[in-house]
Amino acid sequence: MVGSAVQLASFANAKEWVKKRKWFPEDSWLVPLGGGMISSVGVAIAMTPFDVVSTRLYNQPVDGAGQGRLYRGFLDCFLKITHKEGLLALYKGIVPAYVRLGPHTILSLLFWEELRKLTYYYQHQ
Repeated sequence: MVGSAVQLASFANAKEWVKKRKWFPEDSWLVPLGGGMISSVGVAIAMTPFDVVSTRLYNQPVDGAGQGRLYRGFLDCFLKITHKEGLLALYKGIVPAYVRLGPHTILSLLFWEELRKLTYYYQHQ
């Protein structure tokens, strides 16, 4: 949910920002590509803390009843990480996260935009 929200909201703004800079012709596929590249950074920034907390929850040892020994849940894990290691600890692994999320975001948004253009073109012919 967080990733999709950031992806769509930042893409619309980034695409307009790229258009205003006039780096590319307005109807060029490079405009949504640039917007997707900018949006992908926002997605990585928004998603990495969730990935860090989830990874810690999944990798913690459990007791005989299957309960985690280190964290009681998402919020407990989040608070313990920030308290013991600082806020930046939530961004451990942001480069691998970007390598995973970046291409997906860029290509998804580029294809979505180009397919939207094609659909509009064929509906108004």
